[in-house]
Amino acid sequence: MQRTLSRKLCSVVLASAACFGAGAMSTAVHAQAAPATQAALLDELFSKQAITELLYKYPRALDRLDRDMLLSIAHPEARMQFGKQVFPSWSAYVDWLIKAHTAMLGNNHRISNILIEVKGDKAVSESTGTATLLVKREGQDDQYEERWMHSRYLDTWSRRNGKWALDSRQTVPDYRRISYVSAEDVKKRYEVAPRLGKADPSYALFGEK
Repeated sequence: MQRTLSRKLCSVVLASAACFGAGAMSTAVHAQAAPATQAALLDELFSKQAITELLYKYPRALDRLDRDMLLSIAHPEARMQFGKQVFPSWSAYVDWLIKAHTAMLGNNHRISNILIEVKGDKAVSESTGTATLLVKREGQDDQYEERWMHSRYLDTWSRRNGKWALDSRQTVPDYRRISYVSAEDVKKRYEVAPRLGKADPSYALFGEK
């Protein structure tokens, strides 16, 4: 009887020990997995922040006609489609942008509605761009076009050597409105800040040259 009871007690003890060992092992596995999961989440958050700042740099650089800043947003071979126009490289697109906006009396761009998904060293994003442009009407020196434009940027990104940059961008035009304004009205009623380039006070604020 005692031997039978002893055997049962031994079985219970061994089973408990096995369960305890399994539980301890499971806890250890979770303890190891938790930092890895946290590291992955932190990397995703840091990546999203890096991409967000690059998205915000685009209108800042464009409104100041800063070619170098525009070039820094993308990998050199980045593909660009603007409506039906396709550019062979990011630098070709930047040169087109600078030329078009230099001829304008004024321009202002904004980025909003940013959505980013990150998968390792790759990411995609959608954002909304709005622009207000004041452009001399072609063939009529006494009139301007005031343009309101709403577009979406569909972007792909990659991280190389620890740095995120644009791989491709498709600009989808959603809305465009044009009003015609006389040069006299622009002179009387409009206040358009001059584009100072790198003399803009924001460069000194950020310690940029």
